[in-house]
Amino acid sequence: MKKFFFFSLFGILFLFFAMASEAIVSVKLQELRFGILRDQLMNYELSSQTLRERLKQMFLSKDDYMSEVKVNILESGIMNSETEGLDLKMSWKDRFGLSVINSVRFLNLKSPLELEEQQKTIIRLQFAFYMERTRKYPIASKKYQELEESITATLSDEMAFTLLHHGYCLVMMGEREKAYVKLNKTIDLFPGSHYAENASLLISFIEDGQKKKNELKSKKKSPEELAYSLFQSGDYEETLKALESLPVLTNDQSYIKARSMEELGKTSNAVKEYIQLVKQKENKDVAIRANRRLLLIGNFYQENKSLVAFSKEEATKLGDAKAAENIEEGKNLVLKPVIIEKILKTETTSNLSQEETKELNQIKEEIKVSLEDSKVETKNLAAVVSEEKIPLVAETPLATDKKINGPTQNITKKEESNLPIKLKVKLRDGREVVCDEIQIEGNLASLKLGTFGLNLPYDLIVSVQSTNLKKGKVKIGTNVGVTGESSKWFQNQGGDWILSKDSENPISRAEVKFFRL
Repeated sequence: MKKFFFFSLFGILFLFFAMASEAIVSVKLQELRFGILRDQLMNYELSSQTLRERLKQMFLSKDDYMSEVKVNILESGIMNSETEGLDLKMSWKDRFGLSVINSVRFLNLKSPLELEEQQKTIIRLQFAFYMERTRKYPIASKKYQELEESITATLSDEMAFTLLHHGYCLVMMGEREKAYVKLNKTIDLFPGSHYAENASLLISFIEDGQKKKNELKSKKKSPEELAYSLFQSGDYEETLKALESLPVLTNDQSYIKARSMEELGKTSNAVKEYIQLVKQKENKDVAIRANRRLLLIGNFYQENKSLVAFSKEEATKLGDAKAAENIEEGKNLVLKPVIIEKILKTETTSNLSQEETKELNQIKEEIKVSLEDSKVETKNLAAVVSEEKIPLVAETPLATDKKINGPTQNITKKEESNLPIKLKVKLRDGREVVCDEIQIEGNLASLKLGTFGLNLPYDLIVSVQSTNLKKGKVKIGTNVGVTGESSKWFQNQGGDWILSKDSENPISRAEVKFFRL
């Protein structure tokens, strides 16, 4: 009887440890896969580089449109990739392994692994960063504050990103004392990191601006000088107040006024000022700068084809056609956001707790409000375009009868045949990007177009083809040179490249270094 009990106990323990070992390995693989995908998606170091460029552009070179285009391209590639691989599906075995791991970590006084919580954190970060990018700073600030309170790993990249970007949003909202708290906390918790470097840079810019402003006030300088100093320091609300005290504005002052309104999200009002500055003949330099702002707004911030067509024509008249070409090139590399569609399509399921369901519904509501605000601004912008008698261009294709539509289609096809041939890159989430060349380095794909580049996770690419399948051949290359060429290449399930979905002899994913025409 004792032997039977002993062997039964031994068998149970053996099964337990065997199952626990298998479950632990499964969880560790989940953790490793999740970590790799998370790093590809979030790209924290690139986010710091982008913020640094944004700060330099905001405080040092406000009229460097090329830098601004590059920042927009970089930002669109951060936290804006397909997240299907990050959707953890933990079986009962995985949960058992996780509980074993966390029990051991608890005994060793270590914080528990929270894979599912990390997944939720990434979704929240994506949403907050999207709101920051689209200048919805109050919404972004609120979400960053919630993240700061919910992230348990105090020294994680997620916490560092949250503190730094929350500080930036507070600066843009004019709440600089609160911003100092977040930025100094970033420096204290992450000394020597790129997060701390950016926090120090932002603090130095703010302090320099405040110092100049105090000097001007103490010396009782003119409102003109004060307005310019406030503008340079990024204090746009105070800039507008200073300009209001002036009886008549010069063209330069009107430009500063328009730029301040634009930064504060009053886009349609800013556009009205810019259009007047473009039409005036006294100051060509201001006209060029104002027209470039119209190009940037029409292409990036509040897309409007009529505004773009008007500003492209004005750029030619002003001898600034190259700027219009560069901005249009940059626009072709900017990725549309996926996080908004992902969240709006997410269904409330029984798997979510009451608190999680409430938060999801809150985020959905904030997105809908943001989209409605954007629609209102779009209507206001359309009204300004109409008031200024700018020729209207249809924002969407209009249905017309066959007699009119037939010739138009022929002209379009003829125009398309004369367009330069490019690479068309299809992404896993359905988005498409046009570029000149793709360079592969490790897990990163760099899409080049003119002077601009867009970095993406290599796994995100589904196919590469020519924009003109009849004329253009896409060359695929390795370290030894061009390995093959075809009008279209597909990436199969194993990640290797093939000519068609049924073709044999694939080119190994690891060997591929470039695609070009």
